[in-house]
Amino acid sequence: MKQAAFKLNFWVMILALATMTGCFSPVKYATNLPEETVRSTYGDIVITGEVRDKWWEAFGDSELNAFVELVLRESPTLQSAYLRLIDSEIALKQNNGSYYPSVTLNAGVGGNGEIYSDPSAKPSYNLGISASYEIDIWGKVKAQQHISELSLLSVQDSAESAAMTLVGNVVTEWFNIKYYRDRKALIERLLALSEEYYDLVQEYYRYGQTNGMDVLEQRQQIETLRSTIRELDVNIRLSQHALEILAGNKAKPEVNGSLPEDVDMGGTVDVDALLENRPDIRAARRSAEQADAQVVVAIADRLPTLRLSASLSYRSVSIVDLFKTLLWDVGASLSAPLFDGFKKTQAIDRAKVSYLIQSFSYAVTVMNAISEVEKAILNLKLREELLVDARSQLERQQEILEISRNYFTGGTMDYNRVLSALRSLISASQSELDARRNLINAQITLYKSMGGMGWLKDTTEQNTQNARELLKSLDDKEDKE
Repeated sequence: MKQAAFKLNFWVMILALATMTGCFSPVKYATNLPEETVRSTYGDIVITGEVRDKWWEAFGDSELNAFVELVLRESPTLQSAYLRLIDSEIALKQNNGSYYPSVTLNAGVGGNGEIYSDPSAKPSYNLGISASYEIDIWGKVKAQQHISELSLLSVQDSAESAAMTLVGNVVTEWFNIKYYRDRKALIERLLALSEEYYDLVQEYYRYGQTNGMDVLEQRQQIETLRSTIRELDVNIRLSQHALEILAGNKAKPEVNGSLPEDVDMGGTVDVDALLENRPDIRAARRSAEQADAQVVVAIADRLPTLRLSASLSYRSVSIVDLFKTLLWDVGASLSAPLFDGFKKTQAIDRAKVSYLIQSFSYAVTVMNAISEVEKAILNLKLREELLVDARSQLERQQEILEISRNYFTGGTMDYNRVLSALRSLISASQSELDARRNLINAQITLYKSMGGMGWLKDTTEQNTQNARELLKSLDDKEDKE
């Protein structure tokens, strides 16, 4: 009868504690993170057309497209980033153990005795299994699990940010090579033109129709152009080497052709989609959500802990009789902190401060992202206008040089005017090439600021699978050894 009453009282106490704790769950104290509202900074600025996924394909360069795919697959930087993602997945599985009871196998031998009446040692033997489980009455374990899940997603966001940065660097270096080659070709054409004028001015000098200063200035112009060509050769090699490093030295870039004259952007800037497409925004929100969940953990640390325990064991003073008696134990313990120097209270306040900081940081990240996109659009529009102006000035300088040459050969203009027109043509040609390069860089910046879409998800799936296979190959190698 007493045994039945004990069982009834025990389970009534457990049920009462579980019911009572639901009324004091600290989850309700944690502030819910509000949805961020997207507001335009510079007004209604959009680019019309279809939204592009793999934005680098807009440049119509098949070699570039193939090289980007290779880099996304072979880059050691990305491989490291996605291996960290695998590590976070493993860590999350480790944290899942908090949902299960801990089970321990115990075996021991010892001795005991009474010091005054019987000082001789009496042996004791035990063999058993015990289990204990902490009931998540305050939502602490659930909040910790949520933090781990958010941490995993944050690592994925970091990996995707690395992929976006990597693609941007590849495309930038790729067009740097084209720019340097186009500039070299331009300088070589201007060098040939300058040498033609050099021969002309020498001939006029022999007949006394110009002076030695004109000859020397034209010669200096030729030497300057030749020096520029040598500098461009070095820049081409440096950019090629940079691309090889980005590809993990798995391939050499085959960069052909010139800078594109015109590029159809063909994309719509959907500002609302930035909240999902940009990994940095997602990461900032997850950081705020982690800080929110940490408030739950901090409050739960200050509240009582309920732990259930049970065990089965064999105990005996004789190893021969060890398995004759099987004992069981079951119990519940409730522990609560009384005084810790206010550490846990201060931990709650710090968790709340951290949450507010991360909330503001998330809002700032969203505003900066929107501003970045809109600035990129404004810069793109400016670069388009500057390219039109540069081409107009180049055409005018070509006309001026041709007219100056005719006047000079006709004897109605000195060579200084011709030399000045030639220098202006060189400057205008360089300005037109720079304007095309700046326009491409503005396009790259806009694409990067818009974030990743389907291609980024595909990259995550592919590289995560590659990381798993790499880890498996390491295990297989250890098994063979």
